[in-house]
Amino acid sequence: MTDRVIVPIAGIGTLVLDAEVYHAALQPVSTGPSRIEAEQPLLVDAAKLGELTNTAASWWEAAARNSDCPSLFVGKYRRFNVAECLNWLAKIQERDGSGRAHRCGATPRAGA
Repeated sequence: MTDRVIVPIAGIGTLVLDAEVYHAALQPVSTGPSRIEAEQPLLVDAAKLGELTNTAASWWEAAARNSDCPSLFVGKYRRFNVAECLNWLAKIQERDGSGRAHRCGATPRAGA
């Protein structure tokens, strides 16, 4: 007996496939952009980035000034790409022997 997969299709009927054909036809599910990437504008100021990450805006300004936090200027105003900043933040985490993050590797000082 061959294993079969029955796929109901609303309003049409059913699709009956051999299990091998069904598994070969499955497409990987795309997770799409993260909630932050999908809902937020590409460039934000330090206040908005601080709001998104629950940190002080001055920390982000200092990180851009004193560390290598990615930012750019639009005219005379510093702006941050949310996705790039979150990737940078993930990369600079200090990790313990098992790979768990236990503190941020950047220690910018506001006003420094």
